[in-house]
Amino acid sequence: MALINHAKREINAKIIYYGREGVGKRASLQYIYDRIKPALRGELKTLPTGADALLFFDFSPFEKLMFGGYRIRFHVYSLPGKVVNPATWKMTLKGADGLVIVADAAPEMLPAARESISRLREFLAAYGVGLHDIPCVLQLNRISGGQQSPACLTAAELEVPDMQTCLCEPAAGEGILEVLSLLSRVIMTRIGQSDALRAPKVVEPSDGTENSDRVILPPPLGLEELLMPPDAVKLREEDSVAHAARSEDADENLQVTLAVERAESSNGVVRIPLELTLGGETRRLVVSITIDQV
Repeated sequence: MALINHAKREINAKIIYYGREGVGKRASLQYIYDRIKPALRGELKTLPTGADALLFFDFSPFEKLMFGGYRIRFHVYSLPGKVVNPATWKMTLKGADGLVIVADAAPEMLPAARESISRLREFLAAYGVGLHDIPCVLQLNRISGGQQSPACLTAAELEVPDMQTCLCEPAAGEGILEVLSLLSRVIMTRIGQSDALRAPKVVEPSDGTENSDRVILPPPLGLEELLMPPDAVKLREEDSVAHAARSEDADENLQVTLAVERAESSNGVVRIPLELTLGGETRRLVVSITIDQV
């Protein structure tokens, strides 16, 4: 269940992206993070866990308060696909409010995905939790031009026939945001139905109608409120490419040479005159090194 901080009036919910190594979890999180408005998200962090790494960040999908004056914040994790330290898996999965199970849609990869889901069931069982107890979405990543079965048949093959399923193409970003939106709606519905957020009944109004103690749910997660405009995303990507290109050019064209045949030394200070040439311009500087004799 989501952690509710009544003092800060904030609800913290955990979403885990789970799947075998190399299936596309990292690409999915990076795609989502790059498109969320900077004002609504925290820093994208990486935690090395051996052969793979755990990525995580948090974001608040709404700028205004919801749930009767509470703000909801999602904490999103990508669980490493290769089990190097089982304790990392258990710690990350503990208290999960929603799971995105990422799998390859290619028929030949189904046995590996089935084994991965079986391992997930075992870890959850250690907490007395089953897949049916947690909101889950099956994200089937397909390769353009590759063969794949219909989503419903693939879910049945993976022994999760009743799980909501989405076909995605991580390389193009197709379906990635829809998966997050779908899972977030289910989580928020559960939070709104929780007794922990029930507001006390107030005095009956003068018209004789009875007030309800039901918490008003927020509207469905609207991608238009959460995401940056497409033009802004494109501009940022172009700036990143241009910056990388400029950095590469600078590294290739930068020349550093000694301005004199040898450095000068006096009073315990070594002075090294250098000439830096970049873009046809030459500048001179002196690097001074103080030597203390102990």
